[in-house]
Amino acid sequence: MSNRVSAPSTVLRSPAWILGIVLILVFTVETAVMLVLPYLMPQFLGETGKAVLDALLLTLVCAPVLWWVIIGPLRRIAIQEHQRSETIVANAGESILTFDYNGSIMSCNRAGTDLFGIAAETLIGRSIRLAIPELPFQFAKLPSEYRLSALRPDGERFPVQVSVSEYPSESQELCIAIIRDLTASEQGEQSRIMMARETEALRAQQMATLAQLATGVAHEIRNPLTSIKMLIQVNRAKFADEGLPTDDLELVEQEIRRMERSVNSLLDYARPEKSEFAKFAIQDVIRRTVQLIDGRCESQKVRLQVTASSTPISLVGDAAQIQQLLLNLALNSLDAMPSGGTLDIGVTQNGSIVEVAVSDSGTGLDAKILGKLFTPFVTTKVNGVGLGLGICRRIAEAHNGALSGSNQATRGAQFRLTLPIVSDESANGNEGKASEASCKLC
Repeated sequence: MSNRVSAPSTVLRSPAWILGIVLILVFTVETAVMLVLPYLMPQFLGETGKAVLDALLLTLVCAPVLWWVIIGPLRRIAIQEHQRSETIVANAGESILTFDYNGSIMSCNRAGTDLFGIAAETLIGRSIRLAIPELPFQFAKLPSEYRLSALRPDGERFPVQVSVSEYPSESQELCIAIIRDLTASEQGEQSRIMMARETEALRAQQMATLAQLATGVAHEIRNPLTSIKMLIQVNRAKFADEGLPTDDLELVEQEIRRMERSVNSLLDYARPEKSEFAKFAIQDVIRRTVQLIDGRCESQKVRLQVTASSTPISLVGDAAQIQQLLLNLALNSLDAMPSGGTLDIGVTQNGSIVEVAVSDSGTGLDAKILGKLFTPFVTTKVNGVGLGLGICRRIAEAHNGALSGSNQATRGAQFRLTLPIVSDESANGNEGKASEASCKLC
C-alpha cells in the first residue's frame, strides 16, 4: 500500500510532471470534443455558438478530470503534510512558539504550555515579553540565539536558551522561537562544580596531613643520618691515614648523601620556603636558567633553543621559585635525552597570560603515570623521589598559574606553565597583595 501511495505523491511533487499531465489531459479532451462536436452541434448555431459550446464542453470534461487527477491528490498531500507538521510540533520535546514582530504569540505547542505553566488558549495573543522579559523584538539578524531568564506565572525565574528564526509565512511576518529549559543542565553544572571543590578540598586536606607526617618523619631520619655521616667521615679519614681501604666507607657515604637529598626534597615539599614576591621579567628568569643548564646541554650534545620576545613581560612573584620550577623541568628534559636531542623553551603571550613551554625530543612520558603525573612519589627515575613535579605545580598555583604536562604528537614531552601578566601600573599594588597571599599559602 505504501508504494501505491508514494508513487503518485512523488509524481505530483514535480512541476514538470504536473505540467505534462495538464497538457496531455487538455489535448486529449480537446481532441475528443472536436470529434464529437459536429454530431452535437445544432444547425442553427453559427461560429460563435460553436466556440461557446466547444469551451463549455471542454470545461465540463476537464474540470472534474483535473480535480480527480491533480487537484484532489495535491490537496490530500497538503493536508497530510500540514497534519504531519502539526503533529511533530505539538509532540516536540522542546517548546516552540511563533510570534509576530510586535511580540504577540500566535501559536504554542504542548511543551511550551508545560514549560510556562499556562494554557495554550491563555498564552496565545499575549506578549512573549510576559514569558521572556529580556527577549528583544528587533533582531539584527536571524537566526539568533540567546541565553536568558524566563518567567512563570508565580514569578519564578528559570534559565532558558532561545533560538529565534524567521517563520515562512506569506500572510504576515512571523518569528519562531525554540525554547530549551536549562534548569537541569545548570543544576548538573553546579553539582559538578561542587564535586570538584569537594575533591580539591579533600586533596588539600590529604596534602596537609601528608605534609605534617612527612615533616616529622624527615626530621627523625635526617638527624640520625647526619650523625652516621659524620662518624663515617671521621673513620674514613682515620682509615686513610692508617693505609686501610676506604672504598666501602665512601660507598656508604654516597648512599647516605642520596638519602639526605631525598629527605631534603620531602621537607621542601612538605614545608615550602617563604616567598618574596616582587616584579620581574620572565625573560630574565629564563636567561638565568639557560646559564645553569648550558654546560650540561653541551656535554650531552643537546641543542638548546629559546624563543622569547625581546619586549620584557612583567610578572609579580618570586623569581627564585619560578627559576627553580623551570630548572627542574629543564633538568627532567635533559634526563630524558642522555644521548642528545633538542630542548625548546618557548615564551608566548596571550592577552593577560604568558605561557612558557618546555619541550624535548626524548622518549616522552610513560602512559602509566601520565594521569598521575603530579602525584607525590610517582616517578620513573631509578633514583627519583617523585616530588619534583609536585613542588613545581605548587609553585605555579602559588603564583595564580597552572602547570600541565603531555606528550607531543611527534616525539618527546612538553610541559606548559601559564602565569598571569601584571601591567606596569598595577604591579606595585599587586606586589604587596601577592606577597601576603603567598605567605598564607606557605
